[in-house]
Amino acid sequence: MYKAFKYCYFLLIFAFLPGFSQSPAVRVEVSPEEIQPDGKLEIHVFVIGKQYAVGDFPDINGFKKESRSIKHSKVSVNRKREDQHQITQVYTPEVSGKITIPSFEIIVNQKPFVIEQKKINILSDEEPKNEKAIEIESADFVVELSKKEVFVGEGLMLNINFYLSDKTTSQWQFPSNIGAQVEQFAKKIKPNDCLESRLNISNLVGRKILIKGESYTVFNLFEAIYYPLNDKDVLFPTLTLTMQKQKGTSFVDMILKSKAHSVEVKKLPNHPLMEKVPVGVFKFAEQLKDEKKQFTGNSFEYRLTVEGEGNFSGVSIPKVENNKQFDFFETSTITKQNLGSSDGSKSVFYKIIPKEAGEFAMANYFSLIYFNTALAKYDTLKSKRVVLVSGKALFDNKDVKKDIFSDIENLKTDEKSYNFREIAKVFANFVVGMMILVYLYILKSKNRG
Repeated sequence: MYKAFKYCYFLLIFAFLPGFSQSPAVRVEVSPEEIQPDGKLEIHVFVIGKQYAVGDFPDINGFKKESRSIKHSKVSVNRKREDQHQITQVYTPEVSGKITIPSFEIIVNQKPFVIEQKKINILSDEEPKNEKAIEIESADFVVELSKKEVFVGEGLMLNINFYLSDKTTSQWQFPSNIGAQVEQFAKKIKPNDCLESRLNISNLVGRKILIKGESYTVFNLFEAIYYPLNDKDVLFPTLTLTMQKQKGTSFVDMILKSKAHSVEVKKLPNHPLMEKVPVGVFKFAEQLKDEKKQFTGNSFEYRLTVEGEGNFSGVSIPKVENNKQFDFFETSTITKQNLGSSDGSKSVFYKIIPKEAGEFAMANYFSLIYFNTALAKYDTLKSKRVVLVSGKALFDNKDVKKDIFSDIENLKTDEKSYNFREIAKVFANFVVGMMILVYLYILKSKNRG
C-alpha cells in the first residue's frame, strides 16, 4: 500500500506541474527579391519573446557580408503586448544577374531554423554611377543630407562618411577611439526638435563609388533619419574627425572637418487633421480570401497593410466601428521598420462577421488620410476590396453557425464570474499538500516502528 500511495503521489505532482515554456516564435525574411543598383540584400530574423540569441548569418556567394543590427519593439499578438526582436544582417551584391541563394540554417536560441532557397535578381547599372554633386578631396570627411528642404514630419536622411581616393598613395587608418568619436558625432548633430531613427553600424566596411569619374572608397560612419516635429529649420554643425595617416614608418593624427548644413522645414497646408495625419508616401496592401463567398454569421480574416516611406510609429489606421452590416474585431497589429530606414509597413489583422447579405465595398470602412510628400498635398488611401455576402440577416437566421467572436459585444462584465480552472488548480494544490503531509506522517511512523 505504501508503494502504491507513493506512485500516486508522484503521478499527481507531475500531472499538475505547469507545462514547459515554449520557445519564442521565430520568423525569417530574405528581401528584396529584386535588388536595385547599389542596393542591399537583408536577412531579417524576428523573434517574439524574451530570449533572442541568434547565431552567425551565412556567407553567400556573390555578396559581401556587412553590418548586423538589432531592433527591439513591442507588438500586439492575440491582444497581448509582446517583445519583438529584429536581428538584421546586410549584404552588398558583388555581381549582377539572377542568383539562387541555397537553403541555409540560422541558430536561434540554440535551435536550428532552416530557410529555403531563394532566387534573387540583382539589376545591373547600365550607365555609369551617378556622380555626386559635391567637392571631394583625396581624403575627405563629409556630412551628406538626402534633401535640402522637407515638410514637418517628413524623413530626412543624414550620412557621415569618410572618403578615400583610390589614387591616394598614403595609407590611412581609423584610430582606436573611432567608436567614441562616432558617439560624439551622434550627440552633437542630433537636432532638438526631431525624432531620430539611427542605424546601428557595427562594422566599418568600405564600398566603391565613382565621383567625377574617379574611384573612391567610402566608409559610412553614421546614418540616421530625422523627422522634424515643427517648422523650425534644422541645423547641423561642423564636425571634426581624427584619422591616422602614415608618415614614414609610423602613423600620425590628421584632423578633418565637415561643413555645416541647414535644412528648411515647411509647414503642412491647413487641414482639420494636420496635427494627426501621417506624413510620407504610402499605399494599401490587402489580403482577403474568398471575398465573393462570405456568409452571414461566419467570420472571415482580413489583413490591411500600410506600406511605403515615412515614420510608421506615427501611422495609425482609424478604428472601424461596428454597424448594421458588419462587426469588426482587431486581433493584432505588426509594425516593421528597420532603424535608419524610411521604408516600412504596418499591418492590422481583423476578424469580420457579416450580419447582412449583399455586396459591400470595404472602402466604406477602411481608409487613411495622409499628407503625400511626393505630391505636396493631402491624399486618401481606400480599400479596393469588395465583399459579397450571402445568407439570411443575422438577427433572423436561427441556424447561423456560431463564431468565437459572435455576440462578444453583449458579454456582461459587471456580473461576478468564476474561473473553474483556477478553482480546480487550487483544489489540486490542496490535495497535493495534504498528500505530502500524509506521506511525511507515514514516513515518521515507519521510522518510529
